[in-house]
Amino acid sequence: MSSDSDTREQLDALARESERIITLILHTNMPRVDIDIQIENFREECLRRFPDSEDLFEMIYAARFRRIWEQWSEERPGTDEISRAAWEE
Repeated sequence: MSSDSDTREQLDALARESERIITLILHTNMPRVDIDIQIENFREECLRRFPDSEDLFEMIYAARFRRIWEQWSEERPGTDEISRAAWEE
């Protein structure tokens, strides 16, 4: 398998994980702390696959999770949490 193919597979896996976390935010009543854990685990996986990419994680994924949380947190099922997470500014 070529390096480009490996990289593409890794990026696809990260995209699927990002979408899974977004689904948790939008469509579950999972407590905020548990979503925070999922995001932190995802951050670690990104850094394991692509060392030295923490800035990219912050710009792409953390920013996206923040935006979605801010836009939809009031409409989440069973949400009354007001705490802030490490991935929020």
